[in-house]
Amino acid sequence: MSRDEDKLVRQLSLVSFLLSRARPFTAREVQESVEGYAEMSDETFVRRFHNDRADLKKIGIEIRTISGAEAPQAAEAQLYLLSEEDFRLPSMDFTPAEVRALSLALAALDGRFAYARPLRLALTAILRGRQDLSGPELGELPVALAPDEDARRAGKQLARLEEAITRGKTVCFSYTSGDGGLRERTFDPYCLYLIQGHWYVVGHDHLRDGIRTFRLARIQGAVRFTGERPRDFSIPSDFDPDEYRARPPWLIGPARGSAIIRVDDDLSWWVERLARHVSRLGEDADGCTLFDVPYADEAVLLSWVVGLGGCGELLEPAALRKRLRESLKVVYAAHEGEKPDGPPAVATFAPVTRAAPAPAAAAGGGPYRQSQPDLHPQPPETDEKTAAIAPEHLARAMTLLYYLVDEQRPPVITWETLQEDLGLTRAEVETDLSLINLVNYGGGTYALTAEAGPDGVTVVRDVMADTFAQPARLSPLMARALLLALDILGDSFALEGLESLSSVREKVRGLIGPEDGDEVVIVDEFLPPDPAVVEVLNRAIRDRTLVVLEYYTASRQELSERRVEPYLLFHSPDGWYLEGYCLKAGDQRTFRLDRIRSASATDQTFIPRPVVDLRGRRSGQAFLPDETAAWASVRFHPRWRTYLEDSGKEYTVGADGCLEARIPYGDERWMALEVVRFLGEGVLLHPVSVREKVREFASALLDRYRTDRMAPDVTAISAMGGPAPGSNADTGSNSPGRER
Repeated sequence: MSRDEDKLVRQLSLVSFLLSRARPFTAREVQESVEGYAEMSDETFVRRFHNDRADLKKIGIEIRTISGAEAPQAAEAQLYLLSEEDFRLPSMDFTPAEVRALSLALAALDGRFAYARPLRLALTAILRGRQDLSGPELGELPVALAPDEDARRAGKQLARLEEAITRGKTVCFSYTSGDGGLRERTFDPYCLYLIQGHWYVVGHDHLRDGIRTFRLARIQGAVRFTGERPRDFSIPSDFDPDEYRARPPWLIGPARGSAIIRVDDDLSWWVERLARHVSRLGEDADGCTLFDVPYADEAVLLSWVVGLGGCGELLEPAALRKRLRESLKVVYAAHEGEKPDGPPAVATFAPVTRAAPAPAAAAGGGPYRQSQPDLHPQPPETDEKTAAIAPEHLARAMTLLYYLVDEQRPPVITWETLQEDLGLTRAEVETDLSLINLVNYGGGTYALTAEAGPDGVTVVRDVMADTFAQPARLSPLMARALLLALDILGDSFALEGLESLSSVREKVRGLIGPEDGDEVVIVDEFLPPDPAVVEVLNRAIRDRTLVVLEYYTASRQELSERRVEPYLLFHSPDGWYLEGYCLKAGDQRTFRLDRIRSASATDQTFIPRPVVDLRGRRSGQAFLPDETAAWASVRFHPRWRTYLEDSGKEYTVGADGCLEARIPYGDERWMALEVVRFLGEGVLLHPVSVREKVREFASALLDRYRTDRMAPDVTAISAMGGPAPGSNADTGSNSPGRER
């Protein structure tokens, strides 16, 4: 056996021995009885016994040291105790609906979630093997998620950083900057974030000597530990993970200023949902709402304002309004005639220290969080490729041992069943069986004998099998996977007898306990869907009833009422969507949840239409180029290279260094507005009809910005309850710069 295998057998045997009697043991008893300790010298035993207890504690199993006050024997020798309470997972009574909900959560995330493997083991433990993975729900899940492409591309880096955060280890890696260059970084990772389908890590960057954020997909090669010490750093006590949650793209970094934005009633409700990042100042004489919007990157802020179309206008500061006007002139000039000869102009913004971020999305989409997928979408990855985070080997073996000794299992458990129930490959099971068969309690007593055969595993329970008849406490990684799964799904589906996942989340928290609540990974979205809207849609999908939506269509810049037959909620990398049949359009339609102002239930039921095709949406893609899609050619300034690569756009590099990309679209107005948001650094080459629309959009916006405008009296508005612009209220001025 390898050293690691020998250690695993020793640690499992240690647990078995300590659980064999309900009393504490001396170190000498442990050394003489536990597999692997007897042949060690006393000095080696003390060291290995200490390390084994530390490893067990990492997966949630703590062997307590008994003091003299707790046991009379302790006066003569140090005693060690592993009680049933410290080892067993507390019992929790889940209702049939909650069991089904957890099972469906696993089905929805299987193969699409970086933590899918430890999640599966956690569910095996807490549901006591009672997963309800049968029935029509599996074929018609009410929710679908896109595969975690970042985890697929950067799985090894993600796993290593997860380990580094848990162990407090400094790492080094090569990172791609915005200009495409590689630079070696030394880094103390504090926390991982899954934001809008992308993985980020926040921590102390030694090169910059400050807090920085790195996107995992831009890390090239391996993430390496810099030393062999048990721990290299401790997270500072003043580090607050909540400060680095999802922020608007124009507010990534320290705030540089504040702008006043005027938004009409069709879209003011959407901006108000950004309450964490903007301040409502009040209404002007026309009934439009004024907002104070702090910003770190003025170019991205202006792109967002342009995306508001005719519903929004930047009033102040005057210098920023002037820059927007000049950029719109560049856009207009670049789209005169049939096709430009020169490269895109560089907008005249103040220089920034990092490469350009993507333009900010307005109400529902845009180049920053565009709903277009890769030009050549791939089918969902298998669990082994997408599930980057592997469960701890010791926790995996312990879960397998619990699973195998269950008396309700058949004598021969097939390989297919083991794969389906535990997510373990045949090779992993065979490796663990060779070790589990050696686990003993001293004196030649064992828990089981398991033999691998061509059809599966034959199990013979031994005299001490009952010791593992109940699952062990969840390891921190398994607990984390379970909570992350619930965070990702939110309240995205309702079942018969279960209105939401809130009761499930409460019970899971009770099982895990507060000690495992440390946030290593945080799931967040820039603009999460309205819970009231999600609740109405959930019930309507479950009950097959029509809903009435107030929906904002970005390409037409209008708020309208839609009567919709809802079929599916699905999560794309840029947010949550509803797939339904729109009675107004007389066709299948996709609706972004953050564009839905309100959703009202009706009592009118419907029969699912055979023409509604959900196959593409079940892959988590909001837009799949097909034979009906049109394609636009767009030339970008070279500084947009990283953006194109991050968003999966294929491009060619011209002799002048400019980048030409093909972008699919379904609506010419949408495509035209997207190009305008690049503020002159993206020029649409063809088709000509869309070039004309780009020019029309730019012309209409120029008419609005030809003259300077002043916002209404700030003092009067501030009296209504909002802070005055420039007060730096809620600006996130302590936020780090995000490396590009």
